[in-house]
Amino acid sequence: MNQRLNCIKRESVIGLPVIDGKTNKKLGIVKDLYTNKGNTHVEGLFVARDGWGKNDLDISFSGVTIGTDAIIAEGEIQRGTNSENEVCPLYKLLKKKAIREDGQELGIISDILIDPITGRIEGLELSVSVLDDLFTGRRIIPNMPYEQGDGDVIVVSLDQAEKIESYNKGIKNIFLSKI
Repeated sequence: MNQRLNCIKRESVIGLPVIDGKTNKKLGIVKDLYTNKGNTHVEGLFVARDGWGKNDLDISFSGVTIGTDAIIAEGEIQRGTNSENEVCPLYKLLKKKAIREDGQELGIISDILIDPITGRIEGLELSVSVLDDLFTGRRIIPNMPYEQGDGDVIVVSLDQAEKIESYNKGIKNIFLSKI
């Protein structure tokens, strides 16, 4: 769990301004992140540019530093060389149903935890329902190999399902820790 304290959520990166570290000019805002085909590491960022006729940018993750208020890009900046068909944008993992290989439903993928230094995807945040999230908190599937088809389901092995852990406490656990 301590490893998760250094992670950031995908949602906290979307919309951050991207600044060119060489010129100190704003390049645009983060539209999404994309992974390698194995969905284990973030490979780069899609950056939406301001203005008319400006193409989106494709920035390699190895050349960026993620801060709380902005992202500094110091590596090679390319003009939209990767299309969403060639890589896996992280938004495609969201809202998929996670089920164990024996058919038990685990929840819906609500966010993705990323190591901001290495780009490794550390886990997938699970939401069961609004009430369950409120009372017991959300849970994290540690990122290990999983089967992902073209559909709306991610199949999680029984081994991986045993390693699901609580990410935030929820009202129930906060209340019980006070007693």
